[in-house]
Order: sequence, then C-alpha cells, then structure tokens
Amino acid sequence: MPTRVVLVFASAIALFAQGPMAGQNMVAQNTAPAAKKTPVAVTKAAAPAAVKNFKLSGSPAAAITVEVYTDYECPSCRNLYMQTLPSLTKEYVATGKVQFLHRDFPLPQHQFTKLATRFANAAGTIGKYDLVVNQLFTTQPDWAQNGNVEGVVAKVVTPAELTKIKDIVKTDLHLDDSVAADVAMGNKDGLNQTPTLVVVKGGKRTKIDGFVPYPILKSYIDQQLAK
Repeated sequence: MPTRVVLVFASAIALFAQGPMAGQNMVAQNTAPAAKKTPVAVTKAAAPAAVKNFKLSGSPAAAITVEVYTDYECPSCRNLYMQTLPSLTKEYVATGKVQFLHRDFPLPQHQFTKLATRFANAAGTIGKYDLVVNQLFTTQPDWAQNGNVEGVVAKVVTPAELTKIKDIVKTDLHLDDSVAADVAMGNKDGLNQTPTLVVVKGGKRTKIDGFVPYPILKSYIDQQLAK
C-alpha cells in the first residue's frame, strides 16, 4: 500500500477511535453562531434654540406687558426713553412684574429714522440692542441733523462690532421684517402718534398716547397689578 494511502487511512481510524462526538465538535466549531452586534445608540438631534427677540425684556410670566412704539427721530420718544423708561425698567421689568416690548414705528417725515432703526436692529442681532438704542436716543439732536448714525454708534461699540453691524445693515434683506410687523400692529392698535404705550393685561390692550411721565405710568401699572 502506498505510504500516502496508509497515512490517510490511519487518520480516519484515529478520528473514529475518538468517538462520534469528535466529528460533531468539528462541525460545531465550524458553524458557531456569529457574535451579536451591540446596537448603536442613535442620538436624536437637539431642536434648535428659539431665536431670542432682542426687543423683548423681562419675565414672560409677568402679569402685564408694556409695549412702546417709538420713532428714533421723535423728540417725545427721546424724552420717554430718557425720563420714564429707566425707572420702569428698574422697578418693574427687572423685578419680574412687567414685561417690556419695544416696537418700531418710523414716521415718514423723518429723514434718517429708518437708517437709525436698521442700525439698532442690526446691533440687536449681535447682542448690543439696548446699548445702541440708548445711544441713538441720547445723541438724537446730533445725528438727526446730518444722518451720521454710524458715527454715534461707533462711540459705544468696538471697531469689530461696528463692522458687523454695518455689514448687517447693508446686506440683511430681512432686517426690516420685525419693523413691518410692528407697523402692522401699530395700525391695528390705531396709532396716530409716537410715542404710544400699550399696556397689555389678560389679552386686553389699553393704548396711552404721547409722552407719559413716570409717576403717572407707575400709578396706572400699580392699579392694574392690584386687580
């Protein structure tokens, strides 16, 4: 018998001598189930954060909202912002009693108010709204004469911030969307002058025309809060 046949025959005898389980073990080794794959956890993307309305301040839980329509070239609006609103902000808005909303209502007879409005709202998109609004009303006698809105804004922001604001003023096609919405609401409220305050409580809107000294506004708000 050739040597190769003897070797193969001997191997077969050895396998048989190990018993029937030997063959089964070989099959088991070759057909072992594949390891289970660990499920990959799928993380749901977080919903984008709501865009903050930079014209709105105070607690959303406040019982009263005071909305103020202004024109940046309006002298009475300037008086309201400088004489009445600081105390309103300190005593009522900062304490959570009142929510405050600034609405734009540019008047057509004012030559530079639309530019000032765009600068204020552009500043709002980079977190500088209140700073620039205050500067525009404070320096109104200056820029209202020559239209140098950029010059007065440059005094309260950094050069880098001014560059961003100017770029937004020039290129953002939707910068005036909130202004259009404010004007539409003003028309619905029956505005006939600036400034105009609208005190909102329980869905009821009460319009107060013209400049309001702080003691009078305070008395009215206290009456509404007491109800």
